[in-house]
Amino acid sequence: IAATYDSEYTVPRCFEHASLCHGGFVLIRGVGDEEENSPNTIDSCADRTGSSSQNFESIFFMSVQSVTKEIMTVGDWVSITTAVISPTDTSLRPMPADHQFIIHFYYKSDVVSSWKYITSRFRQPGLDSGLFSVKYMLPAGSVHVVRVIYGYGPFIVGPCVRSWEYYDVDDLMFAVVDSSLTFPLVVEGELLAVYDRKFTAPRCIDVGPSCDSSLLIVGVGGTVGEGTESNAPNTIDGCEDYSIGKRGQDESIESMKVASVDGAFLSVGEKARIEAYVFKAKDTSSRSNPNEKEYAHFWYAPDAKSKDWSHLRSTSFDPESGGLMRLNLNFTLQPGDSTQAVRLTYGYAESRYMGPCDRMDKYFDVDDLVFEVNHGAIPVPSFQYIATLDSPLPNHSKSIAATYDSEYTVPRCFEHASLCHGGFVLIRGVGDEEENSPNTIDSCADRTGSSSQNFESIFFMSVQSVTKEIMTVGDWVSITTAVISPTDTSLRPMPADHQFIIHFYYKSDVVSSWKYITSRFRQPG
Repeated sequence: IAATYDSEYTVPRCFEHASLCHGGFVLIRGVGDEEENSPNTIDSCADRTGSSSQNFESIFFMSVQSVTKEIMTVGDWVSITTAVISPTDTSLRPMPADHQFIIHFYYKSDVVSSWKYITSRFRQPGLDSGLFSVKYMLPAGSVHVVRVIYGYGPFIVGPCVRSWEYYDVDDLMFAVVDSSLTFPLVVEGELLAVYDRKFTAPRCIDVGPSCDSSLLIVGVGGTVGEGTESNAPNTIDGCEDYSIGKRGQDESIESMKVASVDGAFLSVGEKARIEAYVFKAKDTSSRSNPNEKEYAHFWYAPDAKSKDWSHLRSTSFDPESGGLMRLNLNFTLQPGDSTQAVRLTYGYAESRYMGPCDRMDKYFDVDDLVFEVNHGAIPVPSFQYIATLDSPLPNHSKSIAATYDSEYTVPRCFEHASLCHGGFVLIRGVGDEEENSPNTIDSCADRTGSSSQNFESIFFMSVQSVTKEIMTVGDWVSITTAVISPTDTSLRPMPADHQFIIHFYYKSDVVSSWKYITSRFRQPG
């Protein structure tokens, strides 16, 4: 989840539990007076700098993420990642031999304890931008804060190094599950679903080894009572929840995941597994039919477009004392269509008699998950990029920043590497405000207004070998991009079929045609 500004603690904060908390590209961008809500620190430690983040040390981005990609919990290892911008010109500065560009990392496990030093990183002069990550283990505490300090000076350790000539300091606050809470909503695997307006349910639009609803179906969105589920009812045929209960106290479906049993891509004829988490009722003694059982029914549609459900299995259990419970079911993927769906219906008492959408009790939740499957053999990937090798070079990693290539009019990594990134300068902005615009090999140009803050904008791009070795023909690679959405679309027409869309393409040489990879969708706001 993305942090929002917390006016009480004066820092960006992720209020909900998550596997990844990030500060976005707006909250801490800049330095000094140009930074929104400056100084963005819990103790008013302030930046010391000049007038522009382009000429002075600046922190651009911060995130903290569980190494296992599960909800951050006490005892987990987490990774702090930061993006920094170095000054473009230091020629007028004194450069003593003991001065360096230094990044310090700190944390505290509650808002009143003292800062604890983690480690430091160093940057070479002349590099305009860079990404840095460090890891630490989460100690006891439900609200944590991490701090990054980026500055120029002698090596001095401290949570607020006021003796440095120039520095930027920013904090990020986030929620951690402590040992007394259980929240095993795992966000793992290659594919996370997004809400699909066509199917009106969570959907993974690519084929992969798994498809996870993430937090899209958390809660229950009943026609009565206090529903908390986003985009309820999250079903492909309009089947609705019906609940007078509350999440955490009464029946609700919290997450669903479909995964191949053998870890390969989901394919027709192969075994797959449905994993779901549900909230059991805490107390049924005051209901009109107390102390009945709860019932979960699994359904499967080999063709999501047909909405023709087949029953897989049903199970029942006593509510007991409530809490989260994990449900599992193995089944075989059937021929039908490449877009398929699974459904879970979960309810109390009378729900034991139900079909795929028979609401017979006042405590009932239903959710679908739409996913893609392969029909037949899986093609070997052939994603190849400029500066790849024809033979492997194992156990060797190298990260380099692209420079502008005036011949091909794009940012380019000339050397072989495991990671090639465009930094936070070369493609930042949109239209005329983008350096060397349009930064495309074929002069395909942006179409936008006057400011990247009010229009769609690409902020960062990188390509990295999944194995972290030098990129070689036949390797899997990951394309990563950071985008900025418009802050205000109130004056735009918003037809029902319009969406915020990100397309990915590649070509394996400079003269071949573009080949489509996939697309991603962003929610408005």
